[in-house]
This record gives sequence, C-alpha cells and structure tokens, in this order.
Amino acid sequence: MINFDNIQSHMPFLTVDLSGNHVLFFCMADSNNVWKLHVSVNHGEPQRIETGFSTDTVECSPTAWQDETGWHITFIAGGTSDSPAYHLYRMDGTTLDALSKPVAIRPTRAGFIYQDRLVTAELFDRFYIHDQSLDRTVDMPGMYIYRIAYRADHPDKLLVSGAWINEKDSLFTVEYDITTGEQRQIECDGKPAYKCTIYGDEVLDTIQTGERFEDRQIRKAEQVTTTRCRILLPQPDDNMVTQKIRSCRCKKRTSHNPEPASRPGCLECVEKHIGAAMVILSEIHAGYSYHLRLIGHLHEAEEESQEWDSLFRLIRKARKAYQTANIVPNWDIIAQELSNVKRRETNAH
Repeated sequence: MINFDNIQSHMPFLTVDLSGNHVLFFCMADSNNVWKLHVSVNHGEPQRIETGFSTDTVECSPTAWQDETGWHITFIAGGTSDSPAYHLYRMDGTTLDALSKPVAIRPTRAGFIYQDRLVTAELFDRFYIHDQSLDRTVDMPGMYIYRIAYRADHPDKLLVSGAWINEKDSLFTVEYDITTGEQRQIECDGKPAYKCTIYGDEVLDTIQTGERFEDRQIRKAEQVTTTRCRILLPQPDDNMVTQKIRSCRCKKRTSHNPEPASRPGCLECVEKHIGAAMVILSEIHAGYSYHLRLIGHLHEAEEESQEWDSLFRLIRKARKAYQTANIVPNWDIIAQELSNVKRRETNAH
C-alpha cells in the first residue's frame, strides 16, 4: 500500500481492473490544500487524474468501474467562488490515460453512478437510488450526508458516511445492503469509520491528523467491527418486498364508526404508520425535520383509523399532545388498543 504518512489524502475507493490489478482512487490535497483526484495501480506512485478544472475546484468522492469498453469514473466537484454548487461528474475512456472531459450529470453533494444506477443526495436528511429495477428514497432525518459510495466487490452494498446535526464527534459510516435492507455501522480500530472503502478483507479508512476537520490521511484498518443498526430509513417501494404478500384491506372495509369517515380505513396501514412513528422517535435525534415526519405518520394513522372510534380518538389525542406539547405518545396503550381492534375484526369475520 502507498505510504500516506506525509500525504493529505481522503475519500478512497478500492477496486480491481479486468486483469485483477489493485486500483485505488482517492483524493490528495495539492499545494493550496484543494482536493484533487488521483489513482494508484498495484500500490504504485499516485497519478493525477486530469479533469481540466480550475485549480480552486474541489474534486472528491471518486468511484469507478472497468468493463470491456474501458474505465468509467464518477466524482463530485465544485466549491469555487465563481461556481460554488457541487455536481456529480462522469469521465469515460479506454484507459485511465485516455479519459474524456468531465460531463456534469446533476447537482448533488454526494453520490455516484455505477452502470445504470444513479445515486444522489441532499446535503442532509435524504438520498435517492435509481436504476432500471429500483426507485428508492432513503431518509436520514437529523443527519448530514457527507459521502455515498459502494463496495466494488458488492455493488449493492452502499457505504454511507455522515454525522448527526448539531452533535460533535458524531461521524459514522453505515454499510447498507439495498437488496436485503441490512444495515451495519462500521468501526475501524475502535473508532467510527469515515468515508472508508472496502474490498474483500481490505478496509481503508480516513483519520483526522490535524486541527482542521479536513486534515486527513488514508490508513489501512487493522481491526474492523460492524454492528447491526437502523440509522437509514428507506421509504417503502415494491423492490423491498422479497416475497409476495397479501395486500392491505383499504378497499374492503365497512365502517364501525357512526361518524362518516373521510377516507376508507385500514388497520394494516394504521399499524404501518404507528410503527414508523415509533422508529423515528426511538432512533432519530432531535431535529425539526424528524418532528414533522413523526407528526405526519401519526396523522396518517389517525386518518386510517376513523372507522374504529376508540382507536381513532386515542391516536388523535396522542398526535395533538405531541404536536402541541411534545408529550411522547404512550405506545403501549396504542398498541394494545390496535391489537384489541384487530382481534375484534378477526372474530367478526
């Protein structure tokens, strides 16, 4: 591996070429402390990837793959005084020495392209995955999103780095399997990983080496541990269903509430929204966006429960108490009432 001891380096991406050579893409600070794209093949000396951008343009977060047509590199760039917005760019070429000029794909502060998959992100709270078989929005309420990459040896496993808003020393990296939904928080040598890369058994992390947050060096992790977590909150989509399940009964309900309901009721939908609200409150730190989402889920549960008067009044009371006075709902009481209603419905049919 390259000796990074005296090199300001950051945001590694490890892969192999079609011949099995070890290829490391990364960012290295120039004499003006501006990040620029570099590559090293088989642990050789770093080579600059020429983008043609101005000297004050920040180039970061490279990812790349090689196929029979050549190399395909994507990265994030921007941050100049004349053009401060960041964009996702792409360069293609038969070899690393014959890459095209960068083509701007779309504005974003994080993300990548891999084959037909496009991933983009907001600065905080949310990122998006799109390919031929998948359209998914993933919420990260109360969190900054600093980098989204993937494992070249397992492209369906994303590496998402971020930090909790308004909390010091709260960096993290989560490995997110978009196929199974599994999430694992990564630690390298006893500390939360940050903008790391993984290929097989090799894990390269970036550590802070100076007073500035961007004083970084790439280091090979000696000890890596992972812990199951649920930091990311994927919004439901058809591709998250691994087996065929029965649909909910939204269109099959008959009212048990003497008051006319403004929409058809569905106990499965009530359960879904109550569960989502519980997850948000138990796992997400304080932040206005999370506050609104929790209220939104309670409101949806309230709307879906109108046909069952006792359940409806209980959820409505809980929603209003939280919205007006930040009183946490009594989940046990709501869950018990929901269970009672479901049991009565089952017995009635």
